Amino acid sequence: MRDALEVDYPATTPTLLTRYMNIKAAESLTTDFATSGTVYYVIRGKGCSRDDHDEIDWGPGDLFCFPGGQQTKHAALDEDCLLFLATNEPLLSLDRLRPPVAGRALVQAVHWPADEIERQFEPVLQRPITENTSGHAVVFSSTALEGSTNILPTINCAINTLEPGRDQRPHRHNGVAVTLSLVGEAVYSMIEAQRVDWIDHGVQVTPPALLHSHHNRGSMRMRCLIFQDEALHYYTRTPGFSWT
Repeated sequence: MRDALEVDYPATTPTLLTRYMNIKAAESLTTDFATSGTVYYVIRGKGCSRDDHDEIDWGPGDLFCFPGGQQTKHAALDEDCLLFLATNEPLLSLDRLRPPVAGRALVQAVHWPADEIERQFEPVLQRPITENTSGHAVVFSSTALEGSTNILPTINCAINTLEPGRDQRPHRHNGVAVTLSLVGEAVYSMIEAQRVDWIDHGVQVTPPALLHSHHNRGSMRMRCLIFQDEALHYYTRTPGFSWT
């Protein structure tokens, strides 16, 4: 995407960089990203991640976050692991900045276990569906960013769902969206006039301001992990949400 965006640093969007991380069984991998923080979603496998201050044991369906500015070591247990990562590296790269020094970062290590995520979904899924319902979602934040719905200072993250046979009402917003399909059988999106069929664990990028909608023709509830820079637009008072 760096070529399409005409930048000289890695970027999925102007504000986001996403990756897959594969760790072989009983092996480890060390990351050190120039970012405010790194958010990890566990697609499969079990393991442990730690930096100089915190340690998190994780498994399938877990979401967790570590601050930037230091190395984080990730170790797989007795099976291969696949994780999806998101950072705000492009924003720092734009100004040639480095993350805060260790221990002074705004972002803190946080773990959202899969069973707690499911517990938070229970009341959400009971909410009635109206013409303005864009899905049933759980949004992730932390005490470090209390008062906001952000997972990083400029990035928000949610798991969104859509019932079988239902259509999400077309809408647009100024924030870009990077969508990881978790359960996407017979699901597709319309981005303006382009149809995009989902595949499990595939990623879709929805450009800013384009009219888009999601459609579930499968037998299971659609489920996806979404990263957006809407937090940046809320800060600058430019969210631009519209149903038309």
